[in-house]
Amino acid sequence: MSYPNAYLRDFVPVLGQILKEKQIAPEKLHLEIIDEESEEKSIFEPVGVDEVLDQLADELNHLTVYTNRPEHFQAFAKQIYEENGLMPLIFTKKQLKSRSFSGVQGLADRADMRSVVGDTLVLDFEWEGQCYFNLLAQGKNYIPIHKKPWKIAENLDIIVPFGYNTVIVKSRQNKKKKPVRDRFEEAFYSD
Repeated sequence: MSYPNAYLRDFVPVLGQILKEKQIAPEKLHLEIIDEESEEKSIFEPVGVDEVLDQLADELNHLTVYTNRPEHFQAFAKQIYEENGLMPLIFTKKQLKSRSFSGVQGLADRADMRSVVGDTLVLDFEWEGQCYFNLLAQGKNYIPIHKKPWKIAENLDIIVPFGYNTVIVKSRQNKKKKPVRDRFEEAFYSD
């Protein structure tokens, strides 16, 4: 089962609060993206992986993308390199599964040579299949974008599924609201 995610439209503040909650410095963040299966799966989702990457491009220092369509990300990789000097690593999803926690050490790449694995945040954009809980065993922070529902808490904060748990992120809607003056109520109680 999959769920649409309305919070992808303005993802930068949500990501900033997740990093703050998990005590990850933005400059040390290594973002790993697991690409969606195909565009047919997300036909009704107005914002996908491309739009989220466009929003985050200026904020990133490290980026790895796991995809079955590497040619799709070549233009993005060229653009982000020219604009920000960031060279994203692009791997196939088969390489993600072969590098998963199985007790066998795969070939080392730059993504494996980071000093702190806890600074890795994995955003899983796949619509179907199981969550990659093996990434939690590696010490990575894992967020399923469509596999688990993102809910609204009682105070309109966002409950973000985070691995086996959840993280509560402040909603931007709360910060913009001002108390409203209710003239009817004032007249009713003003005796």
